[in-house]
Amino acid sequence: MKGRLLSGITVAVLGAMIILVPVCIFPTCSGVIETAAGGTVPMKCFWSGRAEIGIGLLILCSGILFILVKSPLIRIGVSIMTALSGFVGILIPTLLIGGCEMMTMSCRMTSFPAVIVLSVLTIVVSIANSIYLWKKDKKLQGKTDGQ
Repeated sequence: MKGRLLSGITVAVLGAMIILVPVCIFPTCSGVIETAAGGTVPMKCFWSGRAEIGIGLLILCSGILFILVKSPLIRIGVSIMTALSGFVGILIPTLLIGGCEMMTMSCRMTSFPAVIVLSVLTIVVSIANSIYLWKKDKKLQGKTDGQ
């Protein structure tokens, strides 16, 4: 139970941090781009921040699942899904959507680096959890096979 609680809370906190970074901790740029038709559209970093909120929500839900689910195999699957969500969290600001072109903008200097660090931590925690659960499950199978 302690392992489930520790990994669940850790992942849930990482997910909550990913949600909060582009909104209030290190907000993305608030500028808009004027279109040829005279309208305004939010900058790319705004949409990257919104996508990161979705990724953070998935990671937060994974943390809750770690706490609620007892089956090691299901938790391994959730860990793999969480690691992949962390990978997508890295891809959004770097390759998929991106942000402002100027390196001095707040999204480039604070928001994206913070999200990338949190996503890398999510991947590391999830992979470590998967390996731990895999080894634990092998030991349990060995005990039941030996009887």
